[in-house]
Amino acid sequence: MPVSAKQIVATTALAATLTLLNAVPAAAQATAVNLDQFDGRWFETIRSPNDVQKPCSRAQIDFTPQGRADRYQISVACTRQSDGKVETLRANARITDTTTNAKFRFSLAGLLSFGGLAGQNYWVWDHAPDYSWAIMGLPNKSDWWVWTRSATPSDAIRTRTVARARALGFDTDSVVHTGR
Repeated sequence: MPVSAKQIVATTALAATLTLLNAVPAAAQATAVNLDQFDGRWFETIRSPNDVQKPCSRAQIDFTPQGRADRYQISVACTRQSDGKVETLRANARITDTTTNAKFRFSLAGLLSFGGLAGQNYWVWDHAPDYSWAIMGLPNKSDWWVWTRSATPSDAIRTRTVARARALGFDTDSVVHTGR
């Protein structure tokens, strides 16, 4: 059956459109974070390699609202690889973009906080519609983490979230799987 010029043009246009869609970078960050669904316990299951967390084999994060709508307490319990002991780090967080609720500034709690001056910005780059997972990262994408509600997510969730992190522009050539 001969192919018409219209069919060739339509097929070429469709192929070009699909190519362009695949080349467009993924959304810069989650467009909205429902804080009522984001609150609570998370487990770090995948992360980029970083020196601060190098000895950590498992991390549990509690994200707890404080007295003000834009303030949170963060408690991170890290299980050390060497001896299984748990170290806990406490931080305060405030929302820096109340339009999306996707940008936070974390600062250490207590004496190491230097009055809140010593801190780091973190963004929620994406999350599952049901908040079963979230991809957190630094604004410059140098470090990133996958948080899940389950301490032991399936391999399918791990694969899907790493692929999503890659699509968002994070370096996924070497990842650390925690919580296994």
